[in-house]
Amino acid sequence: MRGEIRVLGSLELVGERGPEPLRAPKERRLLAALVAEAGRIRPSDALMDAVWGDSPPRSAPKLLQVYVSKLRKSLPAGVGIRTRGSGYTLELQDGVLDAARFERLLREGQAAAQAGNATLAASLFGRALSLWRGEAYGELAGEEFVRAEAGRLEELRLVALEERFAAELALGRDAELLAELRNVADSYPLRERLQAQLMLALYRAGRQSEALENFAATRRHLHDELGLEPGAELRELQRRILQHDPTLAVALGSGNATRVSLPTPPNSLLGRERELAEIAELLRRDDRRLLVLTGAGGSGKTRLALEAARRNASSFAHGAVLVELAPIHDPELMLGAISNALRIEQLLIAHVDREPLEAVVAALQGRELLLLLDNFEHLRQEAPILVELVSRAPHLRLLVTSRVVLHVSGEQVYAVDPLDEDAAIALFFERAQKADARFDPGGAEEAIRAICRRLDSLPLAIELAAGRSRSRTPAELLAGLEQRLPLLTGGPRDLPARQQTLRRTLEWSLDLLDDLERRDVARLSVFAGGWTLESAEAVCDTPLERLAALVDHNLVLRTSTFRGSRYSMLETIRELASELLDSSGEADAIRARHAARMLVIAEDSHLSEDDDEPYDQSAALVERDDLRIALEWAAEQDVILGLELASALETFWGAHVPAEGTRRLEGLLGRAADAPPLLRARALRCLGGAAHQERAWDVADPAYEESLAICRELGYDRGAALILTRLAYRARERRERDLARELLDDSDRVADGRFLVIEAQNALLCSYLAVGDGRLDEAQAALDRSHSFATRLNWRWWEAAVYNVSLMVALERGDLEAAERHGRTALAISVEDEYVRSAGQSIVGLAAVALERGDLERAGVLWGAVATDARGMGPLTARWAGELRLREATQPAILDAVERGRGLQLADVAAIALGGPEVAV
Repeated sequence: MRGEIRVLGSLELVGERGPEPLRAPKERRLLAALVAEAGRIRPSDALMDAVWGDSPPRSAPKLLQVYVSKLRKSLPAGVGIRTRGSGYTLELQDGVLDAARFERLLREGQAAAQAGNATLAASLFGRALSLWRGEAYGELAGEEFVRAEAGRLEELRLVALEERFAAELALGRDAELLAELRNVADSYPLRERLQAQLMLALYRAGRQSEALENFAATRRHLHDELGLEPGAELRELQRRILQHDPTLAVALGSGNATRVSLPTPPNSLLGRERELAEIAELLRRDDRRLLVLTGAGGSGKTRLALEAARRNASSFAHGAVLVELAPIHDPELMLGAISNALRIEQLLIAHVDREPLEAVVAALQGRELLLLLDNFEHLRQEAPILVELVSRAPHLRLLVTSRVVLHVSGEQVYAVDPLDEDAAIALFFERAQKADARFDPGGAEEAIRAICRRLDSLPLAIELAAGRSRSRTPAELLAGLEQRLPLLTGGPRDLPARQQTLRRTLEWSLDLLDDLERRDVARLSVFAGGWTLESAEAVCDTPLERLAALVDHNLVLRTSTFRGSRYSMLETIRELASELLDSSGEADAIRARHAARMLVIAEDSHLSEDDDEPYDQSAALVERDDLRIALEWAAEQDVILGLELASALETFWGAHVPAEGTRRLEGLLGRAADAPPLLRARALRCLGGAAHQERAWDVADPAYEESLAICRELGYDRGAALILTRLAYRARERRERDLARELLDDSDRVADGRFLVIEAQNALLCSYLAVGDGRLDEAQAALDRSHSFATRLNWRWWEAAVYNVSLMVALERGDLEAAERHGRTALAISVEDEYVRSAGQSIVGLAAVALERGDLERAGVLWGAVATDARGMGPLTARWAGELRLREATQPAILDAVERGRGLQLADVAAIALGGPEVAV
């Protein structure tokens, strides 16, 4: 959604989430005053008069600066407030203000009417009037600082109405216009042009006497209210009506020139309502006249574009026309295909001295038309012609489908993604029932859901699979989709040959690549869960330029993350690319490079506790699929590399998937009898940690013992101290507090203050033990030490954990101000660095603070937002989560707030929790 300001109705700002009325009255008045004279300097005194009237406060100059500053933050893109001397000016980009767009469309409509193009004029006037939603400037219209501008716009609205009525009457649409025209004319009895238009419409409808009565009524109004007689034009119309002048009839052939040349869809389009609404919005925008739908083969670009064109054809004076480009192999024939679709062959013959482009431009210049160019990818060298067409035909809209981004000026790319899961399932059901009237899923809904997931929710792939329902059950189809491409054949015969199988559809995309790009696609298929540019370069020798080319071809997807750009393939495309890799003769070498790259990523993330660098678990979460594939390859081809990789993921296993870590480490250790002792000790510690999280003591205990023995034998103090810390945590969990303290003392003695990771972990464990014993001063001192270590290590996630424990300590002490301070600090860190679990703990704590203060509404909203996930947030939040649940169940006053909180996203609830005491939901 573009940024804009609307004044043709209530004053509104429009951003990405739609209209956002300014709630603060002072800011509304300030914005209105600036908009009313946009582009001109408004002195501060005039603005203060607009905001406060005749009695501004003494602090008005300073307050005005504050309001301007706040308003600047609220304004959408394309709008700016600039300080100019002792005043301010509002700067607007073209198209930002709805009133400016209205006036431009009015001027264009008047020009079309003067040129005799009534069809185009009527459409432009209609679009101009559609921008109005009520009185200009809404409730502020009567204020002195906008009164003149609001009145001027209202007069132009009436002019636009009269102009539209004139154009519609010229087209002979008097019958459908009569009721609206009578209503408007009755509202403005002194506007002679409106009365004349009503008289003409009545006369054409065979109601001559009513037309003459309207003339008499208008004459009385003018005489009684203004002391005037009707003008010459109105009197002349009366005379012609009395004489039944034949020229008052609509001219032959001046009817509706709108033409829709689109094929009738063979079936309904499912699951694309959001896309259709977004495309309709883009087609309405005057600054987006070349709209290109791109997407992978089989994503449904053509079907979506056809439906969008069909639904929006009536918005264009001359309709919508489809140009099929798939059969065109010679780029020089493209303009001929457009000419044929527009049926302008005679024009080309009549102007044989013109170039084809000139003739097409001449035909399009006077038309308001939506032209759909389907399958443009293989003609993309002709894309500059599209820019020429839209630049020289001012009312033309081009809707283009292409697997490849065109890279021309003015191009608005709209990515057509696969269907969402529910729409994909609905599509399968409908197409399966069309393929077999007796189709009954019979409890196979989960199999159908799995089929759609395996097919990336690509419409073409789903339709091909559903077509097999005549011969296979959904479960059999799912089993056959172990490899997708061979099964998915036999599409409808009226489709182009390349769309009758998924393989041929995807191969069409590969045919558009050069040799190096095709090699890159094959090599990149080694990545299961996506990759970065650095990984593409390291594993596949693919530079940014060729990676960007594959994104343009929609064979590779790019997403923006907090770490930067990340790339991936749809699984259906990856399957075909993997076949290319397997047949290339370099598959083993690429997979070895892939595994080595995963080890580098894991080591750079510092997930092992064998160094004092900051952890970065997010890297392992992002790369988890590729880490697993690398581990599986290494387990068969390079066990030592696999053991190094598994050990480098130490904290990932314990924090996220301990059962998987246990299984993988046990398997690798069983096959790596000749592993170096230090590597074996590290791997055993990782195995023990993963099994510890599972409570699999029969695995954890012997792993810890053997690791500790090897570390002592090697004199590896760090490893020994880490194992002693783990054993201390075990003792705490068994409620053996004395043993836990002994083991912590042993760990501290062996570490001897040399290892920050161990000091930080031991300090936090001390705080847990102290909180459990009710020794809150000792707990806080341990937390301060742990925080100091975390700061030195730049462990942001650890800092958030420390602040969350400090929040709970402060709550136990009844120090609500300190608790709130710690909670907000922890939440700010967690939101900024996307630590969702830590953020949830902070919100629970802040809800508890509000509860203790008696602010049930705030407590309810915060609690409602995280209640579903609170059970997994750890023992320190358990007491307050229980208290909040009890209040929710027993106090009706909190229920409504809890329900409102349940609908909030993390960003919204965090904004509330980090804001003041007021709850704005």
